[in-house]
Order: sequence, then structure tokens, then C-alpha cells
Amino acid sequence: MHITTLIPAYKTKYLVDLLTGLRVQTQPCQRIIVSDDSPGGEFSELLASPAMAGLRARLPIEIHQGPRAGAYENFLHLVRLWDGSSELAHLMLDDDILYPDFFERHRAAHAQGAFSCSISARWTANEQGQPIEGMPIPPGVWNSPQRVLALDGSAMLASTVPLCQNWFGEFSNCVFRREHAELLFKPDFAGVSYAGLWDLGFFLAAGLRAPVAYIQERLGAFRTGGEGHSAQLNGKHMKAAHLGYAALARGAHKLGRLDDALARQCYHGIGLAVQQRYASQDDIAPFAPVLLAMAAGHADAGQLFEQAWAGFLARHGF
Repeated sequence: MHITTLIPAYKTKYLVDLLTGLRVQTQPCQRIIVSDDSPGGEFSELLASPAMAGLRARLPIEIHQGPRAGAYENFLHLVRLWDGSSELAHLMLDDDILYPDFFERHRAAHAQGAFSCSISARWTANEQGQPIEGMPIPPGVWNSPQRVLALDGSAMLASTVPLCQNWFGEFSNCVFRREHAELLFKPDFAGVSYAGLWDLGFFLAAGLRAPVAYIQERLGAFRTGGEGHSAQLNGKHMKAAHLGYAALARGAHKLGRLDDALARQCYHGIGLAVQQRYASQDDIAPFAPVLLAMAAGHADAGQLFEQAWAGFLARHGF
């Protein structure tokens, strides 16, 4: 099976690690498409420089200018450039880390069945790339003797959204089939956008279509700290990630894929988190009473949330 890696490029800081991870794969990908969203084309300039020639050698890299309209628009630009030209595709963020068996294990997982995507476990690493902790993987999954588990969307929803916890990770540790790429262009459930949690939303949406292959090996790492969105608690992306759980719960509940009790559990958890972390932030603090009203089952609260959520996304350019 052929895999195309799609790289939404912006930061040059980790380029050596990125190229090294791609170069040392035991079964390399067949095509690498880079969409350079850096303000002045710095990423392309460094990638094409003599300093990177050794690492770049034998990597099937093609470079395109990005749309410079936000990170997710760059993802979609890459998917359009790829246009389903290989059976499998992989969105690789420029600051994450791949281990050598990544593509080999994902190919093997897809060979076992008709999966919408494969997701591998990963480490959380510090800014230097050193693993510091694992994911909060449910014991029933992590303790399974099977190396690859077939997960359905309902089980994935129930183990993530009510707990406000993404134990699956990010796009970088996922390989998806081309038949499901279209889900990236409609990131919502029942008209409720899950912007801010695009990765988890995509995994769940794909899982509702066809089983997801979960690979019980840590085949990469997510880098924390530095310039990443996860390090900016008061940034718009982290705020959207908080509210995105409530949006997922609301949309999945409207679809009939998440029951009332589990949806209310999510609203309660996010309501308290917003209350505790963002009391002084005028763009997000008003969500706390709405979310707690949703948790209490107030009839009009859900519609109020949807209206406020749409306003938040528009205000912040999502």
C-alpha cells in the first residue's frame, strides 16, 4: 500500500528531526508533499539549502506554497494537492516526531482489514524530543494482548468526549484511507463544528463510518512546550480545544450517537474547567454558565451554546 505524507509546514526549528524521522523509516512513504505556510517562505528556503541536502537526499519531497489562511486551511490545501493519489495518507505536523517503524506498522494494520484509519500510540516528549510520559490510554485497551485492536465509533466517543480526554493523539500518529479524506472538509456533527479538536473529531467521524485500527505501539512523539498551541493556555486554539469537547458532545448527541448522561458529563466537566481557568477571559468565560445549564438539562441551553460557539469561531477566525 502506498502512503503519501502531507506536511503543513510553518516552523523551521525542528526540520532536522522531521527529515530524520522520514528518512529512517523501515518502509518509507512513496510521496512527501510540503505546503509551506511560513510567512516569508523560510521553511522552503531552509529545506532547499545545502545544509539539508544530506537529509533531503532520496526523500520524494515536493514543495508548494501554502495558502497562509490558518493551520487547518493548510491541511485542506495539502489534501487537495494529494487528491487521493495513494491508498493511504498521513498528515505530519512539522514539530512532531516519527519513529522508524511508523509506516511499516500502519501498513500492516491496514492490511488486516477495511479500516477507515489507523492510529498508533505515542509518547509525549519535551521540546528536545525526549519522551516524558505516555498517553492516558484506557486500561482495557492498553492491557489487551492484541497488537492491533478494531475500535468502533461508539466506543471511541464514550471513552473520549464524556471525560474530555483525547487519548488518541493528533493527526501525526494517524494514517487514513483516501475514501474518508472528505471528512476533513466537513468538520462537524449535525451542523455543530468541532473546530479546535479537528484531529479527535476526524477520528470519531471516521470511526462512525468504519472501524479504526488502534496500534498498541508508541510509534512517535508529540512535542510539548516551545511554540506549540498546547503551551498557550490563553491562546485561541487552547480555548477552542476546551469548548470543542462540548461541541463534540452536542453534535454527537444530536446524531443519537452519545446518550444524554454522557453528554451532560462532558458539559459539566468543561463548564467547571472554563470557570476555573478562564474566569477573566471575556471571550470564553460566558460559556461556563451555559455549559453548566446544559449539564443540568435546561431545555434552551444547547441552542444558546451553539449560537455562542458559532460567534466564538467567527470572532477568532476559525
